[in-house]
Amino acid sequence: MTSTDKRRVLILGLDGSTWDLLSKFVEDGTMPNLGSLLEKGTSCDLVTMVPPVTATSWTSFFTGLNPGKHGVFEFLLRRKGISEHAVSGRNPFGEIPVNSTLRDGLPIWELAGRAGKESVVISVPITYPPEKIDGCMISGFLTPFGKRDFTYPPRLLDELEAEFGPYKLYHRQVYSKKGVGLVLDELYDVLDFNIKVTRYLMKKTDWSLFFSHFWGTDRAQHELWHLIDETHPRYDAKEGKRFGPRLRGFYSALDDGLGRILADAGDANVIIVSDHGFGPIHTFLSFNMWLLERGYLVLKNDLGTLLKRMIYSLGLTPVFFYRLSMALGLAKHRLSGGFHSRQRMQMLLNRFFLSLSNVDWTRTRAYSRGNYGQIYVNLKGREPMGSVQPGKEYDDVRAAVKQDLLATPNPETGRKMFERVYFREELYDGPYVDEAPDVVFLPEDMKYKALGTLDFTSNNFAFPVYGNSGDHRMEGILLGVGDAFGQGRRTEPLSILDIAPTVLHLLGLPVPKQMDGKVAEKFLRDGYVAENPVQYSETELLGRTGGRDLTAEDDADIKRRLEGIGYIG
Repeated sequence: MTSTDKRRVLILGLDGSTWDLLSKFVEDGTMPNLGSLLEKGTSCDLVTMVPPVTATSWTSFFTGLNPGKHGVFEFLLRRKGISEHAVSGRNPFGEIPVNSTLRDGLPIWELAGRAGKESVVISVPITYPPEKIDGCMISGFLTPFGKRDFTYPPRLLDELEAEFGPYKLYHRQVYSKKGVGLVLDELYDVLDFNIKVTRYLMKKTDWSLFFSHFWGTDRAQHELWHLIDETHPRYDAKEGKRFGPRLRGFYSALDDGLGRILADAGDANVIIVSDHGFGPIHTFLSFNMWLLERGYLVLKNDLGTLLKRMIYSLGLTPVFFYRLSMALGLAKHRLSGGFHSRQRMQMLLNRFFLSLSNVDWTRTRAYSRGNYGQIYVNLKGREPMGSVQPGKEYDDVRAAVKQDLLATPNPETGRKMFERVYFREELYDGPYVDEAPDVVFLPEDMKYKALGTLDFTSNNFAFPVYGNSGDHRMEGILLGVGDAFGQGRRTEPLSILDIAPTVLHLLGLPVPKQMDGKVAEKFLRDGYVAENPVQYSETELLGRTGGRDLTAEDDADIKRRLEGIGYIG
C-alpha cells in the first residue's frame, strides 16, 4: 500500500524524565525551550506499567499492549523446559536477555510501514537486532559490545561514522567520588552525538514517523540524583557545589538540542515522552532476605551454605565489598569490565556469597527475582524444582505472601510499607500472563527500592543505598506540540498504553482493536477528533515471537551490562 498522506509525527523519548525535575529547570531558566514548548502545547503525567521497568514500559509504549500480550516483564525472559540439574548454576531459570525477536506485538513503525509510511527509529530499547523496516533503524543500548549489525540498512552505520566518527551507543561511566567528572563528560558527549544523528536523519529521510530515544537523562538521574537533591542522605555540599552546575548544564544542552530538533521538524506533531518518572532512593530492600526470614525460602544445610551464612552474620556481604570498591575507586568496573573478567567475578561472588544455588528448592515455596522484588511461587511444572502444587496450594502461598507484604512495617515510620500489592492477573491479561511474576508490589514510598543485582545482597532486608542515588517512579512525562494539540494546556494523567493508538491516529491510520490503549482524545485540541474521526481495524498484533536467540556470549555480555547498571540480578 502506498500512502499520499504526509501527516508526520516526531517522538522524542527522554528516558526516565520527570516533571518533578524538569519543571524546576524550566522555572530557573535552565530549559527555556522546554518552557516555550509547554506554553505552546499540551502536557500531563504519563502513568507507566507496574512495576516501572524500562524494557517493559517502552515495549508497551510502542505496541499499545500490556505485558501479558507482548511478553516482556523484565530485561530477562525465561526459557521453558529447563532441566532440574540447572538449578546448581548461576542461571537456574534459563533466563536470557530480551531482544527484538523475542517480544510480541506489532510496533507502531511496522504498522506505519504497512500503510506505506517511512519510519526512522533511533536507539529505542528492545530493538536489537534491528528490524527490516520501511525506513531505517539504529538499535539501542542492549546491543552486545563489539557488534556492528545494529543498523538497518546495514550500510547506515558506515555512513553515520563517516559523518560523525565512531558510533556512541553506550553510557559506561558510573558514579564514584573520583569519577563524577567522567560521568558528566560522557553524558555531554553521547547527548551531542545523539542530537547530531537525529538531525542528520531528519533531514536526509522522507519520514512520516520519527522516534529518537535519549538514554542520558535516565543515566544522569540514576548516577547523580544526589548532586542536586539536598535532602538526599548522600548529598555532599562540596560535591554538589562543584558538579551540580555541570549536571544542570547537561539539561541545558538537552534543552538546546530540543530547540534545534524541533526547528527541523517543520509541521510535524511532536510528542516528548518518558517511559517512567524518577526520584531519589534512600534505602535498598533485599526480598530474598525477606522471604528467608519468613520461611518462604529455605537454604540448604550443607557445609558450604552454612559457611556462607556465617560470613553474612559477620557483615561480610556483597554490599560491604561494593562499598569498599567504591572507596578504592573500583566501582567503574561494573560497566566497563570485559565479558570474561565479569564472568570470573560472578563465579567468585557465587563461591563466597549466598546465591539461589544455595537454596533448598524442595522446601522453598517462593523466591524473588527482578528489579522490584517481584515474587515467584516455586510452582511444580513451571519451576525447575517446583515444590508447590498448582491449584489451592499455589493460591494459598500467594495469598500468604500478599498478606505478609501488607503487614510489613516501614522500618523508619512503622506505617505500612506496601499498600500496592497485586496478583499477576490483576495487572496483566493475554497469552503471556503465566510467565509473569506471581506477586508484584510497589513500596508506598518509592524512596525504598528492591535491589536485585545479586540474589542475597545484604544480611538485612533494608540497608542504606549505595551506587545509584535515583531510581524509577510510576509517573513519566508527556508533552504534545503541533496542530493536533492545544496551547498551554495541562490535562489529567494518561496511560503509557494510550500513546501507540494516539500516534497511529495522528498519522491518519486506523487503530487496531486489539490494542489495550485508546486514542487520548482529551489530550488533543478541541475539535481535532471531530475533524479526524478515529478509525479502527481488526489487525492481528500477536504471534510474532519465537525468533532467534543471540549467542551465549552476546547474552552474557548484555546481562553483564544490565547487572552493572543495576537493572538485573
